[in-house]
Formats: sequence, C-alpha cells, structure tokens
Amino acid sequence: MRRGNMENIKREKGLVHTVCVLAVICMFGISAMMLGSVGASVYKNIAERNLNSFELRTSLSYVKTKINQYDEVGRIAVEERDGLKMLILSEEVQGEIFDTAVYFNKGKLYEITGARGMKFKPDDGFAILNVDSFDISENNGLIKLVTTDDGETETLYVKLRNS
Repeated sequence: MRRGNMENIKREKGLVHTVCVLAVICMFGISAMMLGSVGASVYKNIAERNLNSFELRTSLSYVKTKINQYDEVGRIAVEERDGLKMLILSEEVQGEIFDTAVYFNKGKLYEITGARGMKFKPDDGFAILNVDSFDISENNGLIKLVTTDDGETETLYVKLRNS
C-alpha cells in the first residue's frame, strides 16, 4: 500500500507541476497580448498625431519655400486686399509683371497667379491645404507665419535675405 500511496503523491506532484507550468505559459501569453495591444494603441496615437499635423507643417513649409524662391529685393510683400491678408510674390516675365498671391480664406490656404493689378474673388484661387487659420505678417524683413489646425498652433519666422 505504501507503494500505491507514493505513486499517488508523485502523480499529484506531477499534476501540480504541470498546472504551474501551464499557468506561467498562460500568464506569459496574456502579458504578450496586453503588451501588443498597448503598443498598437501607442502606434495608432502617433500615426494620428502625425497625420493631423501634416497640414500644419506642410502649410508653413510650402509658404517658406515660395518665399525662398522669390527672395529678391522688391519681389515679396505682405498686403491686405479686400479684407484678406496676402503674401504677394512678384516676378517679371517678358516685360510684364505677374503677382502670385498666397492667402487664407474660409479654412483653406489659397494661391493665385495673374498679371499685376488683376481683380479676383477669393474662391478663384487654387486651394492648397485645409487649415483652421493662417496669418502672415512682415516687420523689417522678417516674415512671420502662424498657422493653426486641430487646436495646434505653429509659428515660423523667415528672414528675407535681401531686405
């Protein structure tokens, strides 16, 4: 009988050992799934934030590039026309002066090019990007660009080389 009792004890120890190993494996699996879920959530938040700030960064970068392309004396001005603040970029083509106006209207950043003095409606321009607001100002050769989108605001200063 003693021998049968010992076999039962060994079997119970083996069963307890197996249950403990399975419990550890299950805990590891659950931990791995939770970690994967948290990682996916963090990645999703980062991706959404990057997507949301795309228009914000791109609008500033676009206008800065336009300023750099036209950065010569007398070719860049900030003006107000019909209640809209505009960045006016001028160039001469075959003796005629053309102005490119970059401006914000109704939640969009617009651009329009035409002969100097041309009259246009704000909606006539080409819509570049959607942003909540965009402001352009100039002071002693320093252009300040401020844009807001989805509650985030970014400011960029561009120093004119030839001011």
